[in-house]
Order: sequence, then structure tokens, then C-alpha cells
Amino acid sequence: MKHALPTLFLLCASPILVPIAHAATQHVTLTRSNTQATLHAKSAVTDIDGSFEKLNGSVTYDLTDQTCHVDLTMDVNSIKVGSAVLRTVMLSGLMLDGDDHPAMHYVGDCHPKIHNGKVRTQLVGSLTMRGQTHPLTFDVNMVFQKNTLTKISSATTFDQRQWGLSTMLNTVDPHVRTETVITLN
Repeated sequence: MKHALPTLFLLCASPILVPIAHAATQHVTLTRSNTQATLHAKSAVTDIDGSFEKLNGSVTYDLTDQTCHVDLTMDVNSIKVGSAVLRTVMLSGLMLDGDDHPAMHYVGDCHPKIHNGKVRTQLVGSLTMRGQTHPLTFDVNMVFQKNTLTKISSATTFDQRQWGLSTMLNTVDPHVRTETVITLN
């Protein structure tokens, strides 16, 4: 009987406590209207800036744990770059290979860490591009309005050769910068 009262209280309180825990989680469907995914590369001739016009996925942010999970797929053939000639090169078998690999996929989790006395958040995950999956870590900046996450900006630089992309006889810098901005409304 001594233990029956606390057990009964927990059973009765459980339905009340569960929604509170879920209220601290934000889940957002990622679309072109709230997500920008860009690539930036340098070549001997020009800088190459591209953005994906078609993408989808989701982000879940847990305010209590201050963690997030991102799952983002980009339609390779929707990449928008400066010219039709450049776009053709980008989608060719030497580069993104849009015919054989029409999608890029990133999945990762972010966790805040203390680094040199400051909070630093990284999004640690993997990128699948050209049929190859390799680890990729982004530095993340999160913007809050009170206790609500309103924006996630992430950026990193990676060596495109790891995924089998050509440097076009060393005319393209192998290091590509990618940035993603997610606005949560």
C-alpha cells in the first residue's frame, strides 16, 4: 500500500506529462520555400555558384536536449548555376552526374559542445552524392526567438574528389563550400 499511491500518481500524471515533453520538439518539413541549399566552387575561369531549386526533407529540433536531426534530399537536376553551358558541365558524368545519380542526400544530427569556453554546434552526418556516402560535418548557427528555433544556418567545405567528382584537369578547385539555411516559421 505504501508504494501504491506514488505508482497511482505516476500512472495518472503520465498523460499530462507526455504532451509537455513533446511540446519542446519542433518538426518542420523542408521545402524550397523554407530551405536554401547552395554550392560554391572556384575554377580557373570563374567562380561557380549553384543552388538547388527542388529539395525535400525534414528537421526535428528538441529544445530540451538542444539537439536536432536533419534529413535533406536535393534534386541534382534542379541545380541552378550561371549559364546553360556551366549547368551542362555540372550535370555531366565528370561532375554531379545527374543522369545516373539524380539525388544528393544528407542526414545528420546536431549537438552543442563547449569549445574554448563557447557553445559550438556541429551537424554531424553523411552525404550521399554520385552513389557514394561519406561523413560530412557542418558548423551550425541557430537563431532563437525566446525558446523557439527560427533559423538554422550551416556551412562546410569538402573535397569533391572524395565523391568521385573531377577537377577537370585541375581547372576546378577540389574544395567546394556548401551552405544550407533553414527558416522555421
